[in-house]
Amino acid sequence: MPLRFDLGPFEKLYIGRSVLSNSHERAYFFVEGNLPILQGKYVLQPNLARNFIEKLYCCIQDIYLQEAFAEHKGSYLALMVQALKEEPSLYSELKEVDGLVHGGEHYKALKELRKLIRPSAFVVDKTETQGYVRRLMSGSRK
Repeated sequence: MPLRFDLGPFEKLYIGRSVLSNSHERAYFFVEGNLPILQGKYVLQPNLARNFIEKLYCCIQDIYLQEAFAEHKGSYLALMVQALKEEPSLYSELKEVDGLVHGGEHYKALKELRKLIRPSAFVVDKTETQGYVRRLMSGSRK
């Protein structure tokens, strides 16, 4: 079943290692296939991660989008340990996230972890993409 997306002006959609940036107008489209997809409003930029929970989210985000758990496993485990030390009261939530990650359910892990992160961490960048040129429509052709 294809996924339907409605991107507002200058919104982004992360598809695997690629980023789809919308132009100045709303766009509707469908994506078919089994690809890791994350809407820009759910992407946490690593430089904005303030604590180990947020850094853990960034790590799982990379694991998901790059489809590379083996490459990030060491970082993931270290961040999980630090997150548990920083927030021991979140043990059951982090245990659930860990089970999802080890079960290959990376998107679901991100969704669960997102509940523990301050909303302001997810900054939506709606600035015009560098190199974007707005096409001008004219009423007459010469």
